[in-house]
Amino acid sequence: MNFSKTTSYAISVLSFMADHDKETYSAKKLNELLEIPWPYLRQLLTNLSKSGFIYSTQGRNGGFRLQKPADQIVLAEIIDSVEGLDVLDTCIMGFKKCPFNHTCVMHEVWEETRDNILMVLNNTTLDQLKKPGKRL
Repeated sequence: MNFSKTTSYAISVLSFMADHDKETYSAKKLNELLEIPWPYLRQLLTNLSKSGFIYSTQGRNGGFRLQKPADQIVLAEIIDSVEGLDVLDTCIMGFKKCPFNHTCVMHEVWEETRDNILMVLNNTTLDQLKKPGKRL
């Protein structure tokens, strides 16, 4: 299972902000530090703001920062806002539906694995991803 590029970038941006929660970062600075393509980053920041993860302040010293504490943001919320959790509902074998009116050979294994992944995503906060002692 792979996250989309948008989800990976969203988690990177929010994790960075969780690591540096006392700072406000401009989009330009985030672009330099995280090396996310500029147009992609601008759209992502807009979407993260609309989803309530970050807020922005205007003006000379304006920028972006987390809207709520990192320990109140779980990974499942981020993924759901960016690409939806239904991405995990796809068949691991690539079928749209299980073929021949029965489940594929991987169905039960994937179902258990998917449930475990969802449990981790629902129980992991940004705060838990923070890197101790890491500051720029």
